[in-house]
Amino acid sequence: HFRNIDLTAYAGEVLGVTGLLGDGRSELFSAVFGAEPMSAGEIRLCGQAVRITSTRQAKRLGIAYVPRNRKENGIIKDMSILENGSIVTWPRLTHLGLIDRKKQLAEFEKQRQELGIKMESPDDSITSLSGGNQQKVVLAKWLSARPDLLILDNPTQGVDVGAKEDIYDIILRLADAGVAVVVLSNEAQEIIRVCSRAYVMYHGDIRAQVQGETMNEQEMMRLATGG
Repeated sequence: HFRNIDLTAYAGEVLGVTGLLGDGRSELFSAVFGAEPMSAGEIRLCGQAVRITSTRQAKRLGIAYVPRNRKENGIIKDMSILENGSIVTWPRLTHLGLIDRKKQLAEFEKQRQELGIKMESPDDSITSLSGGNQQKVVLAKWLSARPDLLILDNPTQGVDVGAKEDIYDIILRLADAGVAVVVLSNEAQEIIRVCSRAYVMYHGDIRAQVQGETMNEQEMMRLATGG
């Protein structure tokens, strides 16, 4: 799915990775997150070489991953809003096998306010929310883990315009707070809107980095089609 990859993401920036469907970016960052095997190469986190073999290990290292296709991979349909929004931190909230509900509610309420999640009761089903609010709950789940690196795969897929702008604002605020944010998207305007620079992939390879004047729709499309 990918080969000859050489890229760097910095704390406090929003880095874009773009191309066309099937360019290998999702598989690449699934491997970074430990969800898929990596046959060769090295990952360095804060300058230190790390070998990531599981998502649990990636989480411990401060990496968070919001996958594409929210309905299949982002939410757990049989769980409530609160359960979906806090599942990543259950180990920290658990004592003697029981979740501290008071602490769970307090942490989720903080995320709800910061992300502007519109909902009735936290015990309602996650499917009762709009697509945009479901995506914010998925974000809340990972932000509660306080990651150093946040990978967002198609973060605004299937959400309305208002929710899109809310999510863009959240991304920029996270970068301002010192988080390294990587946005994977095939929407050129999305990359231009939130990223300071971007890598363009083609058939599993990074074709080039675009930044400043070169980060425009025409140049990204030229590179994404093999130019």
